[in-house]
Amino acid sequence: MLGAKAKSTDEMPWYNSIRWKLAFSYIALSIVLLLAFNFVVMTSIQTYHMERRNGDLHVEAIMLADYVAGRHGLSGNMQGSIMRRSNALGVRILVIDDHARVIADSNGGARVGQTILLREVFSALNGNDTTVFIRDEYVINVAKSIHDVENGRIGAVLFVASVEDIFHTIAEMRATLTLATLLVGILGVVLVFVISHYLILPLKRTVTVVRRIATGRLSLRIPVFGKDEYAILAKAFNNMTEKLEQVEKTREEFVSNVSHEMKTPLAAIKVLSESILLMETAPVEMYREFMQDITSEVDRMTNITNDLLALVKVDQRDQGLNTAMLDLNQLVEDIMTRLSPLAEQKKIVLLYEAERPVQITADEIKLSIAISNIVENGIKYTPKGGTVRVIVNSDHQSAIVTVQDTGIGIPEVEHEKVFNRFYRVDKTRDRETGGTGLGLSISWATVMLHGGSIRLTSTMGEGSIFVVRLPLRV
Repeated sequence: MLGAKAKSTDEMPWYNSIRWKLAFSYIALSIVLLLAFNFVVMTSIQTYHMERRNGDLHVEAIMLADYVAGRHGLSGNMQGSIMRRSNALGVRILVIDDHARVIADSNGGARVGQTILLREVFSALNGNDTTVFIRDEYVINVAKSIHDVENGRIGAVLFVASVEDIFHTIAEMRATLTLATLLVGILGVVLVFVISHYLILPLKRTVTVVRRIATGRLSLRIPVFGKDEYAILAKAFNNMTEKLEQVEKTREEFVSNVSHEMKTPLAAIKVLSESILLMETAPVEMYREFMQDITSEVDRMTNITNDLLALVKVDQRDQGLNTAMLDLNQLVEDIMTRLSPLAEQKKIVLLYEAERPVQITADEIKLSIAISNIVENGIKYTPKGGTVRVIVNSDHQSAIVTVQDTGIGIPEVEHEKVFNRFYRVDKTRDRETGGTGLGLSISWATVMLHGGSIRLTSTMGEGSIFVVRLPLRV
């Protein structure tokens, strides 16, 4: 529908929010822990009171059994004393003979003369004092045998005590504890929402900045507060953004440089071709000279294109290297042979020194181009009568190729820039030598692809030294 506000694809359902996940996790964990705490506490209290009541009844049963035995058996009327003790303790007491018949009952003699068929009574008559809890009636039965000194075991006493008051108290405590648990849970949920708001706030800020950066505003940075995981994440993302910004600047500069490099020969070709068209009559030598200039500019564009293609191939790291074992000494010798005509043309002495035989695993074609570019660079920037020396050596980890020239040198502030694409220390001089400004970039990228390094030292007016280190095994 036109005019309707489109729903953002970045919006998420509330149940996917970390804040709600934290709240639900806390609620679930709290419920489990509080229920477990409630159960353990109530069970412990109930056990304590039941054991205490049982212990008190056992003591009273022992005292009563000793009293009955001290009266020389079950003869005589014990109903009155039994009722008085029952009233004092708040329990029902029965005195039973060895045939399980009731001799005395504190409940008004209700069961006197009846036989008691209870497990705990028979167990006591057999000499085993027993306690039985009847849960349905909330009653504890404690049975204790009566021993007469002369006649041995002559009967038992049975205490019947209600524990309903204990369970009533436990129920009240459980209700109170449940209410307290509910209040603590509600307070906890409120605290979780408040705390989670402050915990998630840095993440929301990060997402906001990331979305703005995604629109191309690479200069933005995420605010960094504290030293926690959010701060570490913000610093890492800011570092990544800085690198992306550098890559973007490099790309823009690269496009600008390519355009400039292509524009110069194209402009020259246009001027030369228009000059030929405007000249109605001209000597053949002039036409030939103009055509030679046009051919030179076309060759220059071809060199730039070839170097760009070579650089693109090196940058495509996923293509890998076509590695094989090769003789580095022979590789450098072939390079020196190929570049000797250029050195002779400039009256430059080209020297090669091999400290020891070196075998390495590398991509022969890519490595040959990389070393050739460095040596050729030395030849181009070394004045007439100078020297370019190439030394091959190795240590226990790396192969070392050193290219030393007696050229014009490179200012120290330019050392980190000479490997940038299209970068020239002296643009005028470089155009005179016909360079594209990509040779050292190709060399640097190739050496990095092999896991090696290039180190440059140079003194103005004295020359430069390029030291290439390559691992013996890639």
